[in-house]
Formats: sequence, C-alpha cells, structure tokens
Amino acid sequence: MDTFAFSHIAQALRADISSGAYPIGSSLPSERELSARFAVSPGTVRVALKELVAEGSVDGTRGRPKTVIRVPRRQSSFEEFRSFAQWAWHQGLAPGGTVREANWLIASRIDEEILRVQPGHRVYSVVRLRTLDGAKVMVEHTHYPGWLGEIVERIPPDEPSVTAVLAAEHQVNFSHAEHVFGAENARARHATALGVSRGTALLVHRRITRDPSGRPLEWSTDRYISGKIMVAAGNSWHSNPLQWTVPGTEPWDS
Repeated sequence: MDTFAFSHIAQALRADISSGAYPIGSSLPSERELSARFAVSPGTVRVALKELVAEGSVDGTRGRPKTVIRVPRRQSSFEEFRSFAQWAWHQGLAPGGTVREANWLIASRIDEEILRVQPGHRVYSVVRLRTLDGAKVMVEHTHYPGWLGEIVERIPPDEPSVTAVLAAEHQVNFSHAEHVFGAENARARHATALGVSRGTALLVHRRITRDPSGRPLEWSTDRYISGKIMVAAGNSWHSNPLQWTVPGTEPWDS
C-alpha cells in the first residue's frame, strides 16, 4: 500500500461501520488482525485507528478494545465548509448569488484589526443574496482588503462562487478559517432581503479567512433563514474541536 495506507485503512473501516459490519457498541478487530487484513505494520493500523478515535466514531480508552460509538459522517472538505457554493454543489443543489450592495469604505477599527488594513485605507464591502435551487437562503456580508477588493469588484455580480474564481483565475487560495455561530433576530434590511418578517430568527455564521501565508483575505457574516441549513459536529473526550464563546470576545466585537 502507498505512503498514505493509514487513510485507506481508516476509510475502509468507516465503510465497514456504515454498512453494519461493525455495529454501534461492537468492538473492532485487534491491531494484529487488522495488520494481517491490510498487510501493513501494527503502527500503520494504529495511526488509522487514531483517526477514527479523533473524529469520534470509535472510543479509544487505553487498555480496552476499540468500540464503535457512532456511524461516521462524510467529512466535509475545507472548501465545502468555507464556500457556500462548493457545499451546495456537493449536496446536488444549485447555488445562486446576486450582489445587492457593493461599496468602497474607509477601513473601520474592525477592518484594521482583522484584515490588517492601515488606518485611512479602503476595504471593499459586498452584500450578496444567496439562493439554493432558486429559493432565498442567506444574506452574506463580506469585507475584503483593498488589493483583493479590486479583483472581486471585477467578478460578475451573479457569479455563484467567488472563491472558485479567485483560486482558478487569480491564484488567491483560501486555506485557513475561524468560524463562530450564533443566532439573532432579523433586522429590517435582512428581513426584506430574505423575504421574512422582521424579528425572525436567523442562524448567524461569522468567519475570518486567510491564505497559506496567514494573510487575511476576508471577514464575513452570513445570515441564514432558520431551518434552511444546520451545522453538524462531533466531539469526544479524546478530541474536542468545539468551543463555547460569548459576545464581546471575538475580533468583530471589538
């Protein structure tokens, strides 16, 4: 098997669990048995099992057999989670987007902090209405630093994936992001855009995205109609990617 044998082993075990070969509550074969099955060293099997433990599909308590805890979910790629359009395409849905507002603004204190923009410099602010199969789903409000705003300004306003265009045509790659989710009542302008009543509950997704060098590319706030999209995550005492936070502790609250 190739250098990434452990990934193939982990995926094969996920398929076994999903098919019911190893139901919830059952134990996986020993490392020795799995080594024989996949013709690899016990160390390679151990790395594969650590993947399953880290994602919460298998319990990894030391001294006990590896026990199946839940059926694995398909892991979303980074692009699916960061990009609305990429996620929609992977779901077999048609993403849409129209620019409602696009303005050059003098950087605010938040822009200066998050985007590392110098005081008095410009940022490009874009508000898009996003749809799935033609139905209104979300209002997206994004701020770009000036150099990137000049590129985004030239992209057609109905382009479904600005991220894809930036990567393919301008070698701007979104590779790291921070995400915070919350809820709020729809303000008048968001209610009007989404076609809901003022005060309707909205799912709010705030993010900061950077390129491989750590350079800030955007900060954005997405407001979804309640019930249209939900966020799924797993955690365990072996691995916990989740974190509670409170208003006033995030960069956009400064």
